[in-house]
Amino acid sequence: MRSFIKLFLPLIVIGMLAACTTTGTNTTSDAPAGAQAAEYVEPDYYLDFDDIMIPKEISYVEDDSYKLDNAKFRAAIMKFKGRVEILELVQYFVNNMAKDNWTLVSNNKASKIHVLNFEKFNKSSVIQIDDNFGSASITIFAVEVKDAGDSAKDK
Repeated sequence: MRSFIKLFLPLIVIGMLAACTTTGTNTTSDAPAGAQAAEYVEPDYYLDFDDIMIPKEISYVEDDSYKLDNAKFRAAIMKFKGRVEILELVQYFVNNMAKDNWTLVSNNKASKIHVLNFEKFNKSSVIQIDDNFGSASITIFAVEVKDAGDSAKDK
C-alpha cells in the first residue's frame, strides 16, 4: 500500500500542476485581447477653437450652438451636455485651459452654476457649467479677434 501511495501521490501533484499550467495559459492568451480592447480610450478633442479642449464625456449639442466667422473676428457659442461630476469638470477646464496658455481671470460659483472666465492675447472665453441633478449643461462662449494690427490701420 505504501508503494502505491508513493507512486500515486506524485502523479496527482503532476496532474494538478499540469491542469493549472494549462488553465493559466488559456487565461493569459485571452487577457491581451481583452486588455487591448479595454486600453483604447476615446481621446478628448478640440472643436471650433484649436485651444479649447473638450472632454470626451460631454456631447456636443449642435442645434443649440452658434458659430460666426468673418474677417475681423471669430465667435462661437458651443453647447454640451453630459453626466459628469461638476467639480471634476470645473477642474478639467481650469487645468486644460492653462495647458493651452489661457489665463484664468475669474472662477465664480452661484448656487448650481459655475462660470469660468479665461483670456489670451487676442481671445476671450467664458465657460458656464450648470448642474442639473447629476447632469451637466455646459455653454462655452469664445471670441477671437483676427489681425488686430490691421483694424488699427482702418481708423
